[in-house]
Amino acid sequence: MLNFLLDLFKPKPPVAAPITSEASMNFDAAEVGPFLIRLAENPRFTLPADFDATITGALPEIAVDNSRRWRIDGDFDSNPMQLEIEIFMDDLTAPDIYFFSSAQVIAEIENEMKQLDLWEGK
Repeated sequence: MLNFLLDLFKPKPPVAAPITSEASMNFDAAEVGPFLIRLAENPRFTLPADFDATITGALPEIAVDNSRRWRIDGDFDSNPMQLEIEIFMDDLTAPDIYFFSSAQVIAEIENEMKQLDLWEGK
């Protein structure tokens, strides 16, 4: 009984916001790694140290017209978040990348995509 009462007053760990939004972009294969590094270096994100290498390392293994999806647990603005990344290999040199997460996370990823477009002069 005492444990039950104590459990009522324990702080609950924060829970990641539900996945409700999506952003996508077609990348040149050589742009995938630099873009994922940009996300990792964004101060609003705390992502696993090797997430970009894991994804870029898997690109050659994805056959044309196939896809692969990763689920990444991290933080966004110091709150837990889940990010899912799906890569569809449209052709060997131009994968389509889809990002799925909460609206706030997706908005920040879209901002990074817009900066990439400006940086490359697109």
